[in-house]
Amino acid sequence: MTTQVTKNKWITVAADSINQYPDGINQIYQEELEGIVIKQVFSLEEMLNVQQQLEMQKLATHEVRYGQTLGQVIIEIGKDRSEYLQNAQRFREGLTTIFKIDFETKLENIFSQMSGGRNIELPKENGQAYSPATIRFAQPKKGGLPAHTGNEFLHDSAYDYLKSIGKVVNGLSYFIVISKPEEGGELVLFYLPPEHMSKQETDPEKIRLAKQHLDSCPQRKIVPETGDMIIFKGGNIMHKVAEISGNKTRITIGGFLALSQDDQKFIIGVKSR
Repeated sequence: MTTQVTKNKWITVAADSINQYPDGINQIYQEELEGIVIKQVFSLEEMLNVQQQLEMQKLATHEVRYGQTLGQVIIEIGKDRSEYLQNAQRFREGLTTIFKIDFETKLENIFSQMSGGRNIELPKENGQAYSPATIRFAQPKKGGLPAHTGNEFLHDSAYDYLKSIGKVVNGLSYFIVISKPEEGGELVLFYLPPEHMSKQETDPEKIRLAKQHLDSCPQRKIVPETGDMIIFKGGNIMHKVAEISGNKTRITIGGFLALSQDDQKFIIGVKSR
């Protein structure tokens, strides 16, 4: 396929052509680009195998409003992160079983081609690594994932360490589609004008008030296919996952990307919710 660039600064590119954007992640950070759709990071066959592994293993999940998560989301951690870090190690090992490859190496290979030469690393606290991702099971007829920004959760004490090592305000989000639903489940972006919400806004109350204007602001829908990866500035772009219809659960795996405080590397980690 040829690379496609929209007027909204979104790029759609084949997985074997991402080296055409050697500083693509930083370009999203700097808002030269808004987001990237990378086609077929995993093949359909690979994702079907992952779906089978998830069904066979019956792993313990966390109940959430839209369905379940596998792997702990970051706002559940709190100040004492010792239990989370122990669970993260087990989850990381489990990902290798689920994907039948080293998932973290796969991520590093993708991101390093667009990192501007910066290393890709998991954040480590007291020598223990955070998880690179969580798996989301968004079920039909549960309302999807409500509109939010990554910034609105940064007040949570779970972020204290990450804020000390990375530029998490206006950070990036990524996810890969493991199973696409029959209908719905699109990523919906909302373009709020600055009078409703500034790009640097982290105050949860101000962000809550800004959500009252979502119906009247421009929107964009992104519809990735199974095996595709999305990278976008989820820290300050208001976004949601639309209501899911049909019988299939929308399954994705994803997390965040943030520049380190010294700008020398990118750190990857779990989602806020």
